[in-house]
Amino acid sequence: MIDIITRALRHPIDYSSVCRVSTLKFKEKVSEGGGVYSFIFTADNLPSWKAGQHAIFTMPGKAVTEKTWRPFSVASTPHEGVIRIGTIISDTPSSFKKHLGDLKPDDSIRMYGPYGELYVRPEIKEIVAVAGGIGITPFRSIVADLAHKKSDVRLTLIYSAKESHVYRQELDTWSSQNNNVNIIYTHTSEEVNLELEKQIANRGSNTHYMLSGAPGMIEAIRKKLQSRGIRNDRIINDPFKGY
Repeated sequence: MIDIITRALRHPIDYSSVCRVSTLKFKEKVSEGGGVYSFIFTADNLPSWKAGQHAIFTMPGKAVTEKTWRPFSVASTPHEGVIRIGTIISDTPSSFKKHLGDLKPDDSIRMYGPYGELYVRPEIKEIVAVAGGIGITPFRSIVADLAHKKSDVRLTLIYSAKESHVYRQELDTWSSQNNNVNIIYTHTSEEVNLELEKQIANRGSNTHYMLSGAPGMIEAIRKKLQSRGIRNDRIINDPFKGY
């Protein structure tokens, strides 16, 4: 826990908000299909955050073994008035996820943040985003926020999942409310590469690229973008992910 805070505070981006600590109360667990669950929390005084950011979560009082903290993207927006996270719970979950899955209403957990650079800054007017699997969680927040604000930011989201696309019904509803949001659903890395090549050819470095997913996927796409001449300052991804 101390290590990740130290790394965050040394980052060029302002990560001072990682030092904000909130006690959250568990509200409900929602099955999203395919082993993915959303966990929804409330608080007497929710901290502020920007759609797309993430936070660090711990479970004081729980006998968590192994890794006692986890970073998760906040999948909800401030206007929803709750903290929502989404993650995969396997048949043999880690100790942390086992306790997460066993939470009862009004059980408490602790949150540090939210913080991070994966959000729509004022200077960003156009985005090509790639989400892989559970990496959709920050983009659920971003798409909902753009719809709520009726933003003129143009977002093309390439969302890849091997089977079902989590949050698809909500994403389709929000994109229908804002014509500047276009979501492309894919199932394979080949389809992702094809769609991404189209976007690079049309937009180049005139847009910002946002990436969320498994570290290997992020690294491969980052290298592809760099090889096509996309500047590093146009590529944004979260360095701390929880799965």
